[in-house]
Amino acid sequence: MVGRPAFSPFSLDEIDIEPLAEEAWRDGYRFIERMKHDWATGENRFDGPGERLLGAFEGEALVGFCGLNRDPYVSELVGRIRHLYVGRDHRKKGIARDLLVRALDGAAYWFPRIRLRATPSSRGFYRRMGFVEVDEVEATHARWLD
Repeated sequence: MVGRPAFSPFSLDEIDIEPLAEEAWRDGYRFIERMKHDWATGENRFDGPGERLLGAFEGEALVGFCGLNRDPYVSELVGRIRHLYVGRDHRKKGIARDLLVRALDGAAYWFPRIRLRATPSSRGFYRRMGFVEVDEVEATHARWLD
């Protein structure tokens, strides 16, 4: 029986995400390439107040990740879920849910509200996680934190 993955913050300087990035590219998800670019240029390293990049690990292998940033698309203090991805062989096991819950844990201290832009296939997931659909610039869903 395989146990639950371990969840912890990680750095793209220390962990190789290429296997997941290549899989995501083949599946049509381009956002990981943006995450890699933004990390390399320093534009987004998930290192601001309240920000984090969390990984799900099975042993040494990264099987999923999720980031939380200050939302760059609005002037008010709002968080943004970014780059939630779970490898194909690890889906439907609750890993995305666990990553999102951990990313949001304690986020209310920094961000009263969280926004995100969901793909059509992930919108139901975010609704189940308490997000509501919004008609806002650069966002499809939002959630107020308690």
